[in-house]
Amino acid sequence: MQIRCEHCGHEGEAADARSVEGAIWVVCGSCGEASPLIRPPKPDAPAPPVESTRYATTGVSVAVERVAVGPPPKPASPAAGLPPHKCPKCGHRQDDALACHKCGLVFANAQKRRPWEEIPPNRKVAFGRVESAFRRLVAEDSDAAAHAEFEAFAVKEQAADHAIRLYRHHLADYPSDEVSQMALNGLVQRAQMVAQSLAREQIKTTVSDASRALKWGLAAVVVLLLAAAGFWVIRLMKAQQHLLP
Repeated sequence: MQIRCEHCGHEGEAADARSVEGAIWVVCGSCGEASPLIRPPKPDAPAPPVESTRYATTGVSVAVERVAVGPPPKPASPAAGLPPHKCPKCGHRQDDALACHKCGLVFANAQKRRPWEEIPPNRKVAFGRVESAFRRLVAEDSDAAAHAEFEAFAVKEQAADHAIRLYRHHLADYPSDEVSQMALNGLVQRAQMVAQSLAREQIKTTVSDASRALKWGLAAVVVLLLAAAGFWVIRLMKAQQHLLP
């Protein structure tokens, strides 16, 4: 498929193509960025509305164009009486406007750079799918089964960390959403289990490498001692030959 990249202007064959939310996404073979390619409607049918959503929850500067059959349902308004300042990193709400009391982020520094929002270019499409699925999830009166399905989807897309951030920012505005809180706890526990498993594997690998290095070191010491002993025996035998009449 011949395309013209919206990001770098490269014209050529698409590196990849996939269907996302009713739209066709193509990946540029030059820069690797993904762009939406929406099929034109039939002449006798009205064009479907196109909705552009930006990752406003965490500030990721990526826009996802998707075909929508109608406007999405609006979630309920946030509970009144919440502290006015929300941490852009962890979502913690508080009255202090200087620094987050939970993660320690200085709010003035967040205006310059937000490294926690940076995602690899090849993961933008996956994060967009997770973001869209989460917005639909919280816009409806979803039950625990729907949240469990979303959790499995986020893990499959390798975007569990992004899903955790989405839940935290959502709960900062809707702290009474108990189903979302339970889903967040499940995702955090899963992430902790994965981290612990990776840590154990890393420890096993480190111990194995250290044991192997120790064995080779002991073998080298034994070889050196044997060589020194052989050299000493040879010199002793030569000295005895000189002493013989």
